[in-house]
Amino acid sequence: MCGIAGVLYHDALHPVDPDRLIAMAAIQYHRGPDGFGWKIIPGQGVGFSHARLSIIDLSERRGQQPFRSEDGRYMVTHNGEFYDYKRLRADLTSRGFRFATKSDTELVLHLTQRLGLLDSLPYLRGEFAFALYEQDEERLTLVRDRFGVKPLYWTLTDEGL
Repeated sequence: MCGIAGVLYHDALHPVDPDRLIAMAAIQYHRGPDGFGWKIIPGQGVGFSHARLSIIDLSERRGQQPFRSEDGRYMVTHNGEFYDYKRLRADLTSRGFRFATKSDTELVLHLTQRLGLLDSLPYLRGEFAFALYEQDEERLTLVRDRFGVKPLYWTLTDEGL
C-alpha cells in the first residue's frame, strides 16, 4: 500500500515547490516506508510525489515513482497492483514497447501510449488508484479500481487541485 499525492495549479506557470511534494510523501510514510520520489513538469504547474511500499520491483532506484514515459508525454504515480500485469507486459513487449523496470506501474504508461487512457482502462484489473498527467493535452486524470478498494481522495482549492 503506497501513498500518492500531487498538485495541479490552475495557473500553469505557478512554480511547484519540491519541498511541498516531499512533505506530501513524508506524511504518508506509514503507507510506503521503502522509499519516496517526486517529479515536476516545469511550466505546467504539476507535480507528483509517491511514498513506496515495494511489492513487485524491489529495486529502490528502478521502482521509484512517479514514472515518466520515454517520450516525456505522460507522468504517472500509482498505488496498488494489476493482477494480470505479466500477460499485459508480454503483449506490449511483443508490440515493441520497452520496459525500464519490473514495476506494474509502467503498464499505465505503455497502454496509454498504445490505446489512449480511456481505451486502456478495461484492461486494468486489480486494486489500484493512480494519477496520470498528459502533458500535450495539459490534462490530469485520477483513476481508481472499479470497487474502490484503493481509496483516492482529492480536493479543489483556489490554487488548483
